[in-house]
Amino acid sequence: MNARSRRGTKAVPETVPPVPGELAHVFAAVARYFGLLAEPTRLSIMHTICQHECSVSAIVKATGATQTNVSRHLALMLQAGVVSRRRDGNTVYYRVADADFVEICRTVCVRIASRIEDQKPLRRELLQYAAKH
Repeated sequence: MNARSRRGTKAVPETVPPVPGELAHVFAAVARYFGLLAEPTRLSIMHTICQHECSVSAIVKATGATQTNVSRHLALMLQAGVVSRRRDGNTVYYRVADADFVEICRTVCVRIASRIEDQKPLRRELLQYAAKH
């Protein structure tokens, strides 16, 4: 009896069928989608625009990132289809285009925040944010 079976989990079969080609394509697309969550600046941008559209300068101010950095992340997020933009004169405004992405982001943030000790301000802030939205 190995350690795995003693813990009550099933052993992995010796032969596992290969992942079909079409699933590999789906997995790659999902990895790119979730990869958008892998950058704190993008999370901060999503937090800033999740309730209403904002100008690039307002996003820069809210996130504390540089204009160049914010613009680079917004371009990536626009290409991925999670945000959209509109121009009003010289000002460009961004808003959420993929509500599911916001929900995934919020769910993950709340889950991570719940693992942080109660005394930490980050946990309280994230949980308060989630309760409001």
